[in-house]
Amino acid sequence: MEPRTIDIKGAREHNLRNVSLTLPRRALICLTGVSGSGKSSLAFDTLYAEGQRRYIESLSSYARQFLVQVTKPDCDQITGLSPAIAIQQKTSGWNPRSTVGTVTGIHDFLRVLYARIGEQHCADCGAPIAAQSREQIIEGVMRFGSPSRGHTRPARSAGSRLDSRRPGRRPASSGGAARVALLAPVVRGQKGEFRDLFAELLRAGFVRARVDGRVVDLADDLALLKNQRHDIEVVVDRFELSEDVRPRLAEAVDVALKLGDGALLAVPADAIEDRARQTLFSSRYACATCGQSYEPPHPQLFSFNSPAGMCPDCDGLGERSDFDPELLIPDPRLNFWAPCVAALRSPPGKWRRHIYEGVARHLGVNLSQPWNRLPESARRALLYGTGDKHLTFEWKWSGGVWKHGGVFEGVIAELRDKYRKATASFVREFYEKFMRKGPCPSCRGLRLNRQALAVRVPIAGAGRTWAGCGPSLPELCSLPVDLAAETLSALRLTPVQTQVVAEVLKEVRNRLEFLLHVGLHYLTLDRAAPTLSGGESQRIRLAGQIGSGLTGVLYVLDEPSIGLHPRDNRRLLASLERLRDMGNTVIVVEHDEETMRAADHLVDFGPGPGVRGGRVVAQGTTEDLTRCPESITGQYLGGQRQIEVPTRRRPVEAARRDRRTPVRRPRASSRV
Repeated sequence: MEPRTIDIKGAREHNLRNVSLTLPRRALICLTGVSGSGKSSLAFDTLYAEGQRRYIESLSSYARQFLVQVTKPDCDQITGLSPAIAIQQKTSGWNPRSTVGTVTGIHDFLRVLYARIGEQHCADCGAPIAAQSREQIIEGVMRFGSPSRGHTRPARSAGSRLDSRRPGRRPASSGGAARVALLAPVVRGQKGEFRDLFAELLRAGFVRARVDGRVVDLADDLALLKNQRHDIEVVVDRFELSEDVRPRLAEAVDVALKLGDGALLAVPADAIEDRARQTLFSSRYACATCGQSYEPPHPQLFSFNSPAGMCPDCDGLGERSDFDPELLIPDPRLNFWAPCVAALRSPPGKWRRHIYEGVARHLGVNLSQPWNRLPESARRALLYGTGDKHLTFEWKWSGGVWKHGGVFEGVIAELRDKYRKATASFVREFYEKFMRKGPCPSCRGLRLNRQALAVRVPIAGAGRTWAGCGPSLPELCSLPVDLAAETLSALRLTPVQTQVVAEVLKEVRNRLEFLLHVGLHYLTLDRAAPTLSGGESQRIRLAGQIGSGLTGVLYVLDEPSIGLHPRDNRRLLASLERLRDMGNTVIVVEHDEETMRAADHLVDFGPGPGVRGGRVVAQGTTEDLTRCPESITGQYLGGQRQIEVPTRRRPVEAARRDRRTPVRRPRASSRV
């Protein structure tokens, strides 16, 4: 039978003076009293410590060797104790990868949400990506001429065009049906003349193709510019859409998918050269525009702690240390040869000098001039390189001049290479003096790789904010909690998608609702956990515990109302009561009057701090404390004592007022 009370006998931890106490289980208990009177010694150093110690002792000896052993508290006996969880205000120990979303568990559910209903877009061109079956492609082409797609065409005679693959065969007429052409993309952005390709297509029976947007006859002598990039699509078939042509359409789709490596284009037959009116279909999970292949989205793809999802350049941290020009060049009055770049330490040798001289000739500058007198474009080229431009360098020696070509990557690229290859710690420390942390340029500080950043969820009215698409996961997490909840309520889902993600959305909304209830609406889900205050971190962990659904647990909290606006205090108490109603025992160390009055059981420690405290002055309900003359807390609760509000404020000295730092244009705050 489950015990109804927690019985403590002879607790002597820290300044506790042989305290014996009986606490009700499945209740909200408030430990109060003056600071240093022994509240935390009983709550954390006795009850929580003993609960943790007993749990660890229940594990095998093999498992215990990996855990920190907890010292048995100085207490004669504790019975009726449950497994304990402490939620303190200490913020030390946060992993730099932890965020509000990961601590509360919201990020894990959002990863599942994006993996199930996210719409993949191409990371290069932004085109939507979806793998379609053969039947889906056929149905898509059949709907191509419907008015809803905007491709309906005027009626044409049945013999106005011939099948481009079978000369002499005329398509069946269906009156006013829309005429559609199927094209197979065979070349995408490649250089060459492609004479062999045209000859091969002609031998296969094809007579027309669209080359760089123009329809040409394959029998003509086609001369393409060899050094230019070209797009070539073969015209596979043209017909008027009707149910009668479905078998022929299926055959044409098979041919087009085979030629186009899983992709085909549908375009109005009377506007084949109009690329703006074409529709792409793909049987592979790849971009039909640029051919880039992707793996289907899965939850690990959206985790910046997993190699499958993290940005490869910053390892999912969102920031990267790199050389800062301001630190590299402390004195811009020096010239490049001095050198003005402090990390180079000494003037360049002959080999490096002839490289820099070649760059200077290309830029048309004199490197003997002071650095701050060089054009901005020249300074940037010297630091970050000249890109893919091919430069000519001249190496002068006794036998003459040797010219050679190459690209210049810049001084910073040279320093990065030296830092990467350095093995001695003092060498790395030297280069780190010229480095500064900043957002990762590859992921723009968003932590995820390019494919994950291109997955979006459909949002009603997304065109107002996300250019016609829904938000990516980092964009959603960058919103304050209240806006994130509002955005998720506007998801545009099909009936099947609604059923698939119903439980996931329920969990996310419950956790967001709790964050709103405790006044944390201004936080963003991507806020780094180490930057949170003690009160914020405590309430965030409380949100995670409520979402876990545990029962029969002893929760110990340290002043959860600290830093909270009084208007939100009632919401916090409702959350604590909800935790209690789930079948848990909640012990709160608190000084807040509203929390004391809402508690099921009060324990007042005192009468003073330190050696003058350490014993229970009174316990029971609020009325029990008010009837105890030794309880200072009871005297304030009963109105015998009051905190006087000063009628006159202390004047602020002019000197102190002048030293204040002005705040201009704040973008977010904890104001309610």
